[in-house]
Amino acid sequence: MRKYCLFLLFLLSPLGYAQELHVIQAKAPQSVPFAQVFNVQYQLSYTPGYEITVDEKSLSKDFEIQQMTHLQKSPGTIDYTFTAIPFTLGKSTFTVTFQLKQGDSQLTQAEEPVYLEVTPVQVFKDKKFREIRSPFVPVSWFTWLLVLLAAAALIYILYLWRNHMKQKHQLLVRNQEDTRPSHVIALSKINALVQSGLWENRQYKLFYISLVDILREYLQRRFELDVSADTSTELLYRIKSQQTLQPFIPLLREVLTASDLVKFARAIPSEDQRNGHVKLLCNFVEETTPKPQLETEAKK
Repeated sequence: MRKYCLFLLFLLSPLGYAQELHVIQAKAPQSVPFAQVFNVQYQLSYTPGYEITVDEKSLSKDFEIQQMTHLQKSPGTIDYTFTAIPFTLGKSTFTVTFQLKQGDSQLTQAEEPVYLEVTPVQVFKDKKFREIRSPFVPVSWFTWLLVLLAAAALIYILYLWRNHMKQKHQLLVRNQEDTRPSHVIALSKINALVQSGLWENRQYKLFYISLVDILREYLQRRFELDVSADTSTELLYRIKSQQTLQPFIPLLREVLTASDLVKFARAIPSEDQRNGHVKLLCNFVEETTPKPQLETEAKK
């Protein structure tokens, strides 16, 4: 019995039925003179207990609204009257969107376009005077489609040009070979990365991507290992095949794992952890740097 009463109260409450808004009738003259005042009338039905508003942004730009009035006919019926002036010649469409609201929330909306013909105004009876201006005809959807396609084509051309210039720049930089020793290049790039401000600007992902790129470049220069396209797992697998690099696998695994967590899991290491990873990579570079051969003893 209690459940039945609660269900009955739910049906009788304002939330028990759908919020509806409909345009019952829209009235407007079939033709109006240019720049002459005319009225457009709308009769609306809606769910009682809610507020009806007009979305002013939806009003047609071809008309200047002089006045907007409304008259409540019954709890669920309201009339709206728009006093407007047309400023285009030819076939025009008067548009308006009505909104059903509860507080600041919009529940639903309704609209009903009104089509009419705007005719020229003959001010002078003298037949020698005639209209010399061509009527303004609203741009059709096909014209807008052509404009949109042209804009998309321009954006695509600019995108291709940007990629071409980027590839050209990368090729130019690649051709400018750095003749310094591989360990000097790696350590200088690590130092430049730390000083770049990426970490201070919270660009953690880019920082670790750059850090691992320095490692990849060092392996290419120092050991001729092309790992530029390898994942972290593939990179470690290649290192296992190098006997001289096997002792450094735990060190490199720690750096690569931290980088993957930042890139894919959006982890944010602390500054101490970052410094530790930077130090690990520096140690790897220094310990794999070729040691200068001992000088032969001076001649007796």
